[in-house]
Amino acid sequence: MSFCINPDCSQRQNSEQDNYCQTCGTSLVINERYRIIRPLRELEADHCTEVFEVDNLGVPKVIKVLTNQRRRLVTLFEQEAQILKDLKHLSVSRVDNYFRFTPEHGPKDLHCLVLEKIPGLNLQQWIAENELLSEALAIEWLQLLVPILEGIHQQRLIHRDIKPSNIMVSPDGGVSLIDFGAARKVTTTYLKKLEDEDVTRIYTPGYTAPEQIEGQANYSSDFFALGRTFVHLLTGVGPDEFSKDKERRLEWRQAAPQISDHFANLIDELIAPVPEERLYNAQVLALRLAWMSEAVNAPLEQTRIPNSETSENTTLKQISPSLPGETTAEVVSPAPTRDETRMVKPLMGVLGIGVAIATFIFGARYLGVLQPLELKAFDHLMGLRPADMPDSRLLLVTVDEADIQYQNQQNMSMRWSLSDQALNQALETLETYQPRAIGLDIYRDFSVTPEVPELATRLQQNPNFFGICKVASPLDGAPDATPPPAELPSNRVGFSDFIDDAGNTVRRHLIYLTPPVNSSCSADYAFSLQLASHYLAADGIQPGANPDGNLTLGPAVLKPLPSHAGGYQGIDDSGHQILLNYRSLRTVDSVAEQISLQDLLENKIPPESLESLKDRIVLIGITAPSTTDNWQTPYSNTADPSQEQTPGVFIQAQMISQLLSIALQERSQLWWWSLPIEALWIGAWSLLGGILAWAVHKPLYLAIAGAMSFTLLFGISFGILTQGGWIPLVPAAIALFSAQLAVLFLWKRRLS
Repeated sequence: MSFCINPDCSQRQNSEQDNYCQTCGTSLVINERYRIIRPLRELEADHCTEVFEVDNLGVPKVIKVLTNQRRRLVTLFEQEAQILKDLKHLSVSRVDNYFRFTPEHGPKDLHCLVLEKIPGLNLQQWIAENELLSEALAIEWLQLLVPILEGIHQQRLIHRDIKPSNIMVSPDGGVSLIDFGAARKVTTTYLKKLEDEDVTRIYTPGYTAPEQIEGQANYSSDFFALGRTFVHLLTGVGPDEFSKDKERRLEWRQAAPQISDHFANLIDELIAPVPEERLYNAQVLALRLAWMSEAVNAPLEQTRIPNSETSENTTLKQISPSLPGETTAEVVSPAPTRDETRMVKPLMGVLGIGVAIATFIFGARYLGVLQPLELKAFDHLMGLRPADMPDSRLLLVTVDEADIQYQNQQNMSMRWSLSDQALNQALETLETYQPRAIGLDIYRDFSVTPEVPELATRLQQNPNFFGICKVASPLDGAPDATPPPAELPSNRVGFSDFIDDAGNTVRRHLIYLTPPVNSSCSADYAFSLQLASHYLAADGIQPGANPDGNLTLGPAVLKPLPSHAGGYQGIDDSGHQILLNYRSLRTVDSVAEQISLQDLLENKIPPESLESLKDRIVLIGITAPSTTDNWQTPYSNTADPSQEQTPGVFIQAQMISQLLSIALQERSQLWWWSLPIEALWIGAWSLLGGILAWAVHKPLYLAIAGAMSFTLLFGISFGILTQGGWIPLVPAAIALFSAQLAVLFLWKRRLS
């Protein structure tokens, strides 16, 4: 089913085969990308927004449409979009797009906010389908929600509308906060309005704090609403249905017999009527929840009573099981002998040193201190991999200085590096041999000259031709972006933006982003992804999304790169990035067969090369040294000085080759360990270094043992990289030798 976006349409349901509403004529494909599938809530005339599920080229999304054009509501709607962009690092709905759309015979402008679709149920739906919430699950959800709320407040924001329907729980147990339409930034202006009682009052009966109802919302108001939400989950009864005592406290506890008094006390502190009595310190709340989680999930050890055979050294002590006031007895084993103590105490000290060093190194690594070293090590290992073959599915048409001079000699009207006459002649020749896709990796922010009208026709009508644009980014000197070729429809345009690390080195592959609203380049899919997807479509492989919302190409899932992954620590992970797995070749530009533009135009290409063009991807790009489109790669450090810089067209070819290989399961996507596993790995090498220094005191033997250990570490790291895995080499090596030196120093000091 397709649904019409026009709120004034009298019959909004249409067939999924329709491209225009059969009632009002409005396009059913919004912004040339989004097809509305169904409303996600009742469409009410008195509600200023409508929410729908949409299909975005096979990827489910959510679109929120503002149907009321009052200036105040438009401002709040735009503010919601900006707030969600600012909170992209938290578990909240991520913004995919923001635009305005004008339906036929409807409102002049509909403001549209496209968000990622979070799988699962909201808690209002969860309540309808489940029994009362258990204490263990309630604690688990609160432990996930409190950091989200803390992160929101750290951005000086108040959500102001926390309730069951605005919290999502996913199939994997994660929780997310949605609907920031009522959120408010805490600014000096806001505080002044609080004093003057000139603040918009937004509340939901049963969940909104008393001070917020009076127009005096503050950070603790969100914790009040969170507590009231859990009252509903724990009792199955709406908070506004309970009576209150003389101090206006909710009398709800008898309706939740499954929870402990400790947990009920915590909920009561969250929903205290007076803000000053309310628990809203996120760190204190997190500590108490962790304490209660241990009490719920770790049953107490059974008490054992000593008998007549118990050693004289056996004693009883009281341990604190989980919460104050609850104790149990634990048997303490007989005291160790003197010889055992001599062995155990130094070893325990060594283990303590190993843990301390590993913790310090992991912390420094997490803060990004080791990132430059880790990236250099990664580059070195990448260069050691076994050689690959060039990708036979690609052909590169290069434009160098000689080709530019050739065009001038032929009196072609030059605009930048490629004239319209040369491009038209090249396309005419290439199309004869039926390549599956042709990509022009050269900016054309101008229209075709009137002297070559057939080129405009080719660009408009050839479904296999793709072009590029550049998204606005003040950081790289293009604040206004570079628009796409005027003759190309948007579905045949991809952005050419690269993500470079320090030193202008490209190690990451950006395949999706959300362009700024004012960008003249509105492409949200990469040029490489557009070409790869078009190529794969002929093999029946279409892009899609898995239940986690990750992009898929056939059976392959393109797992996005988080801010902490491999050697990257705290990077900007906006958009959808993956690690770029270069083909291991002598040079990066050996990725595919190449022909020059002049040879192509003069028909000097061997017939067998032209015949092999069928079903290949042809890339046309600049390789002239004068171009600014040059980049460092992981292979630059070991390359000849003349090849340290790589033209962008070769990197585009590497990216396309990677996507094809992943989709066809020829090569794996580069992967990494989770942070806990990396911490254990670093800790293991730190402990190994400490134990070696404890067991081998002679410096020469210790140096040999250390060298052998490092060789083993290097071999494991390299072996795993050849299988597609990037694991910590530098932190583990530093931990290994630091622990050795620390233990050796302490041992020598003890001897002295």
